[in-house]
Amino acid sequence: MRRNELVLGMRDAFPIVLGYLPLGMAFGVLAGEVGFSIFQATMMSVLCFTGAGQYIAIGIVQAGGAIITIIIANVLVNLRYFLFATSMVPKLKGNVPTLWAAILSYGLTDETYAVAMNRYQTHRPSTEYMAALNLTAHAGWISSTLLGAWLGAFITNTDKLGLGFALPAMYICLLVMVIGRRSDCYVAILTAVLCLIIGYFFPPTMVNLSNIIIASIIGATLGVLFNERS
Repeated sequence: MRRNELVLGMRDAFPIVLGYLPLGMAFGVLAGEVGFSIFQATMMSVLCFTGAGQYIAIGIVQAGGAIITIIIANVLVNLRYFLFATSMVPKLKGNVPTLWAAILSYGLTDETYAVAMNRYQTHRPSTEYMAALNLTAHAGWISSTLLGAWLGAFITNTDKLGLGFALPAMYICLLVMVIGRRSDCYVAILTAVLCLIIGYFFPPTMVNLSNIIIASIIGATLGVLFNERS
């Protein structure tokens, strides 16, 4: 049983790893361009597992910003994981020991969250599945960063490779995976529209992504209300 859960977790992480490959490579290349060594770029992916946060850090370093700016920006950008983790607690409670859930939550990302919650709709969570899913995804991100940092000397312009659309494409695929009812589609559309409206009046910056956070909170609330009525 445990072995099956491990295999399933690794299998479900495979599409995530494929999506991470171009993004991690691009990050490795960009990290090299701002002066990071291969070791430094790779260790950032080991110790700071947040693609958006890492790209922001590179941008601030390139602009000559201070370390405190990088820290504040990452805290603000990654506040959404507080919402993700909170919504997972009812699923994990009684199935995954609290200590293991806390340790493995380090591997919580937008992609692993979407895949895990999709599975937990029909299957009980397990420590083995959560570990295999999160660790495999993280290993994929680290490996792609290492590869990109190593190949950085040969790749001078990532825009020509069309890597910029990789992240939006992955998010679109994940959204399609978790939409199972018409109400889910309504919530997704309303949340996206709300995010655009807030962003129009309060333009987002590297250190201010309040439109995403506010829209996510309202969208999650709408999702709960729709579920209670259905």
